[in-house]
Amino acid sequence: MQKGHSSLLSFTVTDINDTVSKLMTLGAELNGPIKYEIHGKVAAMRCMDGHMLGLYEPA
Repeated sequence: MQKGHSSLLSFTVTDINDTVSKLMTLGAELNGPIKYEIHGKVAAMRCMDGHMLGLYEPA
């Protein structure tokens, strides 16, 4: 059994809701709700191979 961390890739997107929907159709899972922060929207997703994706839509 391996121990360690999975990769984390972070992307700035123009429409976080559309991006989340597209990634979910490709098999990714939303890891908690989309958060609405003062500086913009953020979301965390896990793709099918286990890697984490961070999404950021500036305000």
